[in-house]
Amino acid sequence: MVLAGVPFGAYPRLILIYLQTQALRTNSREVELGNSWRDWMGRIGVSWGGNTGRAVREQAELLSRCRLTFHIAGNGRTGLVNQSIVDRAIFLDTPQSGRQGRLSLESAKLSEQFFEALKQHPIPLEESAIRALANNSAALDAYIWLAYRLRSLNAPRTVTWAALKAQHGPAYKHLHHFKPDFVKVLAMATAVYPEAKIEVVDQGVILKPSRPPVAPKQIGGKTSHR
Repeated sequence: MVLAGVPFGAYPRLILIYLQTQALRTNSREVELGNSWRDWMGRIGVSWGGNTGRAVREQAELLSRCRLTFHIAGNGRTGLVNQSIVDRAIFLDTPQSGRQGRLSLESAKLSEQFFEALKQHPIPLEESAIRALANNSAALDAYIWLAYRLRSLNAPRTVTWAALKAQHGPAYKHLHHFKPDFVKVLAMATAVYPEAKIEVVDQGVILKPSRPPVAPKQIGGKTSHR
C-alpha cells in the first residue's frame, strides 16, 4: 500500500490548468509536457531554480494519484462518480546539482471521463491572469470560480458569507476572520478580471451576469475556450 497526501497550493492548480488548456486546444487527451525540466516549468508558468523544482515534482505526483468524487443530485435521486484525472502519470525526474533534468514522460494522458467532462463544461481563463495570480492559490481559486459562475448567470444572485466560507475558507474557524481576507482575495481576482461584476454587501457577495474573461473560440466546428 502506498500512502500519499493531497495536492495543495498553487503548483497543482497551475499543472491542472495547463493540462486542461492544452487538451481543449488540441481536442486530445494526450498533452505534451516538453523534453526538459526548464521547458516543463516554463509551460506551467513557474520559474526554474532553487527548491521550486522539487516542490513541483512532489505536487505533480500527488495530482497524478488524485481521484475526484462528484456528488450528483436531481430528479429525486442522488449518487456519486469517482474518477481519476490522468490515465498516465506525470512524475518528473528531480534535477540534480543544478542540472535541468529530464521528464520521465514527454506527454500525459487525461482520463477519458475527465476529458469528456472538461469538454462539456470548459471554463474560459486568461493566461496573463493565471500568471499574475500564480503565487496566490486563494486568489487563483476565486478567479476561476468567478469565471465559471458569472458567465452562466441570467440575473444577480447573492451568495451568503456562510456559503462562501464553506467553499473558499473551510480552514477558517470563525466567519469574522474569513470575511476581510476573502474581500482582499476578491479584489485580486477582479483586478485581473475587470469584466467581473460583483458587489460586496453585508449579507455576502452579489454576483451579476458578466462577460467571460476570454471570448469563446471556434475550434474544429465546436465552441471551445482557452
